[in-house]
Amino acid sequence: MPKVLISGYYGFNNIGDEAILKGVIDGIKSLSQDTEIVVLSQYPDFTEKKHNVRSIKRMNVFSIIKELKDCDLLVSGGGSLLQDVTSKRSIMYYLGVIYLAKLFNKKVMVYSQGIGPVNKSFNRNLLKRVLNKVDFINVRDEKSKKELIDMGVNKDILVTIDTVFGIKEPKVDIGKQILKELDIDIDRKIVGISIRPWQNNKEIIDEIRKVCEILVKEYDYQVLFIPCHFYSDLKIMKEVLKNIDENLKHNVYVLEKYLYVDEYLSLIGNLEFLIGMRLHALIFSVLMKVPVIGLSYDPKIDNFLNILGKNKILPILNINFNDIINEVKYLVKNIDKEIQIVNEKRKEFSSIANIHNKVLIDILKN
Repeated sequence: MPKVLISGYYGFNNIGDEAILKGVIDGIKSLSQDTEIVVLSQYPDFTEKKHNVRSIKRMNVFSIIKELKDCDLLVSGGGSLLQDVTSKRSIMYYLGVIYLAKLFNKKVMVYSQGIGPVNKSFNRNLLKRVLNKVDFINVRDEKSKKELIDMGVNKDILVTIDTVFGIKEPKVDIGKQILKELDIDIDRKIVGISIRPWQNNKEIIDEIRKVCEILVKEYDYQVLFIPCHFYSDLKIMKEVLKNIDENLKHNVYVLEKYLYVDEYLSLIGNLEFLIGMRLHALIFSVLMKVPVIGLSYDPKIDNFLNILGKNKILPILNINFNDIINEVKYLVKNIDKEIQIVNEKRKEFSSIANIHNKVLIDILKN
């Protein structure tokens, strides 16, 4: 029985990364039922329960070495693992796992990753040296490929899409039930908002508050805040809610129940549109055929919005409620066209996601 070891940012209550893991596992199992899958996770019990695979502690070096010696293929990804902006140490960890795998002469596939930003010259040089030894590199956008080439990576690089698009979309009925439990009127239109803490929290809170008030007062929408990195996002969302006009607050909700991937997707499938700062909130929306307005804090957001054909980027460091409302006005006026666009993109992306899964199985079996 072939064995795959998966390395990524798993077990941290980040729904985007859990969706990535589900996409990897679903992709492998759809093409090779007899493959054993082991996942490196912060909380192995959680990962085993949610994904029905074996899991080990991601920081236990002895367990990692044992599993690497026994595996046939290390899959590194997906997601934004190889960057040095949000963390200075994580890039060393992921490259270290890859280096160990090659030390034991194991096959390595860099899988559906978004590369960068990698700013430190030491990290760029190390990444080049390690990735030039792997068996296959797959990234999720053209800018990631260009970044690797600029660093001196001379391997063939396959560009596909985020592996989440390999997930089969669930029915929206589960989401309707969750909305009812939140006392949200499912017969009225609902707008989702996904924000995260950033350098300018005060400005984000104030500008998003104004957006919420306009959505409720002028458009008669209900607003639902949807955390992706659960506890981290929840805090800033509650701050926004606390500052909203008391006369409008009863139409603004915060999801405080931890959901898993299919539940999140089903919930988002009931939205009119979503205003999103988290990449995977935007990806979930497109997967569920829901139009989006993106707020960018990272090049990965720009890259995804460009792939969607959205060339106007709203940078979070210059957040202004008027800019967001102008996008809302356009979207509301052209909602049928926008739904058609995201539906066409969803079909295209889902087809592309099958490509890197087939490559993975070919590497494993050949």
